[in-house]
Amino acid sequence: MNTKAVSDLKTIPINNRRTLRFSRFWKQIKKQHVLLWMSVPIMLHLALFQFVPLWGWLMAFKDYHIGQNLLEAKWVGLKHFQTLLGHSDFLQDLRNNIVMNSMQLVTGTVCAVALAIVLSELRSKWFVRIVQTMTYLPHFVSMVVVANIFVMLLSPDGGLVNELMIQWGWIDEGIFYFGQAKWFWILHTLIMTWKGFGWGAIIYLASISGIDPSLYDAAQVDGASRWQRVKYIVIPSIIPTLVLLTILDIGYLMTGGFESQFLLGNVINAEYSEVISILALRLGLNEGDFSFGTAVGIFNSVVSVTLVLIVNAIARRYKTNLF
Repeated sequence: MNTKAVSDLKTIPINNRRTLRFSRFWKQIKKQHVLLWMSVPIMLHLALFQFVPLWGWLMAFKDYHIGQNLLEAKWVGLKHFQTLLGHSDFLQDLRNNIVMNSMQLVTGTVCAVALAIVLSELRSKWFVRIVQTMTYLPHFVSMVVVANIFVMLLSPDGGLVNELMIQWGWIDEGIFYFGQAKWFWILHTLIMTWKGFGWGAIIYLASISGIDPSLYDAAQVDGASRWQRVKYIVIPSIIPTLVLLTILDIGYLMTGGFESQFLLGNVINAEYSEVISILALRLGLNEGDFSFGTAVGIFNSVVSVTLVLIVNAIARRYKTNLF
């Protein structure tokens, strides 16, 4: 709405102004009724599977046991949250959560952006298709399969990596890589980056394909090199997409990655592989303390939402520089 329309609207009496706004709103509803009907199944899905189960959060504030009526369970307040925060493994698992997911976020984003830029600059279409297929295919492979592949590759007894290193004379005997606790963060980051960066590159490629071709033509007329076109045209153009995906990924710093740590971790590297979700599984399900497991889930959700809001506020604060 332009300035003249706003000034004209202010001269209308309040009651008539409300009627006019409602009329405009109803016109928009009728104009977009097809889209609204298409969104109904999505809203029903969200309500049924995302909001209705929230009543189970009540379990975190009660001393609930399986088979018991939830409403009749004893109210204990914040007892389970105090147990979580005071647990001997809490700080260690919180550190593992944040560090591993942060490493995966940074490494995966850098590799995805780099791959997208390289593929957008290549002129051989068939080669681009082959590379793109090979890089995003692991995204569709189950984490169970991926974990088994790397466990066998890095096995100290007949693993391909150890066998090659022994033949080349780099080592004398096989190394149990997943038995080296301090190596787990690096191994986990490399495995998860290999699995997901090709899929992330597709999104950045779509963003690059939306750049106005006239910008490339103007840069070429001005004598810009290929690197200068990437630096001054491509990278600034994908920053909004980069910021948006980063904000979304921040929400998974606390909740993401349970499968990979559970499948790749073991008793030896538990100090660096166990995350809060595994702690909830170990104490909540295995020992039957469902109230504690629910409290862990609420803690992860609250921290994730808080991080997303903080990062989003920072992005909005500096949007003049980013956008």
